[in-house]
Amino acid sequence: MSETLRLCVVVSGVQPSLGLQEVEVALERPVERLDDRIGAMEVQRGLLETVLAELFECVLVQEVLSVKAWCSNPPTYPSFYKELATKTEWFELANRDFAVSVRKLGGYPPASSVTLAAAVADGILERCKEARVNLERPEVRVRLVVSKRAAVIGVLLLRPRGDRFRFRSKRYKVFKHPASLTPEDAKLLVNLSGRGGVLLDPFCGSGSIVVEACLSGLEAVGLDVDLKAAAGARRNLVFFSCDARGHVVVGDACLPPFRYNSFDKIATNPPYGRSARLHSAGGRYAYECLLDEGFKILKEGGRIAYIVPLSADRQLSEENWFLIRVHGGLTRAFVTRVKERGGWRADSVPGNGFVDAYRG
Repeated sequence: MSETLRLCVVVSGVQPSLGLQEVEVALERPVERLDDRIGAMEVQRGLLETVLAELFECVLVQEVLSVKAWCSNPPTYPSFYKELATKTEWFELANRDFAVSVRKLGGYPPASSVTLAAAVADGILERCKEARVNLERPEVRVRLVVSKRAAVIGVLLLRPRGDRFRFRSKRYKVFKHPASLTPEDAKLLVNLSGRGGVLLDPFCGSGSIVVEACLSGLEAVGLDVDLKAAAGARRNLVFFSCDARGHVVVGDACLPPFRYNSFDKIATNPPYGRSARLHSAGGRYAYECLLDEGFKILKEGGRIAYIVPLSADRQLSEENWFLIRVHGGLTRAFVTRVKERGGWRADSVPGNGFVDAYRG
């Protein structure tokens, strides 16, 4: 048996490029793009549980498979998928019950999911005579994920619930802010800022990012110029049992009360519109303070992840970004940068879709 295992990751179709970037940052390893929504990577078998735990924390991951067989540009006829299933060993199914399910991305191929599942099951039974089909209570769940560009047959290892963050949504917070992020978006910013270390949110508001960082096992500091918001963020930290790892400081992000090179990562959602200059020192825009002062207090090699209005950051026109349609004519982008000795290195995410930053 090989010491390495090939994993397939399927991410949300609303924001696939951002999803695969999140996986790369979370695992600190490259992900091979099989399709817009399908990525693959090699992992050590001994690290499988650790990797699955990291992938469970990724907001945009929908499924993780252990790859048994795959191909690029698959045809439409079902018999091909039977042949694909017969090209690999199925030792893990010997004397065990299994069931096959199908996920068609983009409605491809036109054959029904039932027909495709039956074809894959026939191929497995042809290769492993001791396997048994049990659609009600299978011991092993075999999955076919197929699109126009790739088809993957594998054993389903992980399928996180899409609503696992709902109990940290705005409706459950003791302090509510009108512009607070959803827990999904806050968690996504934390994940995009990198693994480990101490995190700073210089515009913490109600503390959504600080809460998600603490629940991810990080130590986090929130900064806000508004005393009421800072006090409310502290109340939310206590409510979610994050007050041991999370801290809130009252202060101006344009004059941060921190030493240089004191934080490993920054994740934040700067204010936009008329509030972008409100209370800031010298009348600077919030995103200007974020980049100027953030560069000073972030350690070299540290990563910053933030959301910014496209109209405010003109440099984004020369980079890749991921668009977010919030409401009306407002469009913003997820941006990530890495601090290097000579300045910021762009590390942004290609944009190919929209997501409501204030859903739910």
